[in-house]
Amino acid sequence: MAEKIRIDILTLDSVQCAACGYMMESIAALPDDVQEMIDYKEWSVKTQEGVGKFMEMKGKVLPSICIEGDLVFESIIPQYEELIDAMEERAPSSMKGCLASLRDKGFNFDKLQENLKKAGAGLNTKIA
Repeated sequence: MAEKIRIDILTLDSVQCAACGYMMESIAALPDDVQEMIDYKEWSVKTQEGVGKFMEMKGKVLPSICIEGDLVFESIIPQYEELIDAMEERAPSSMKGCLASLRDKGFNFDKLQENLKKAGAGLNTKIA
């Protein structure tokens, strides 16, 4: 599948901020079928690049989830069905039916750490 839904997670830091970590986990815990349809990344405002993304997305609060450039979940950690609905609304038409069929599947926490690493979660945390 060539097309992917772009998801940007604006955070303070997903390791040191509990709400930011939960926001990242809400995306990282999506089932494999959904993972194949999305590209996502954490943007920590502890970095210049993250501040730039925050400003580009016109962020107001942290953490926030942007789907295809739209600020969708600002400081509210979404439930699974809410995430799927928001992605389906912004997905290319070729993906809409598949996303709708996955609406009742639910979160999958089996590959959570692997998926967080893939998204760059916590890479900007200073470790003493």
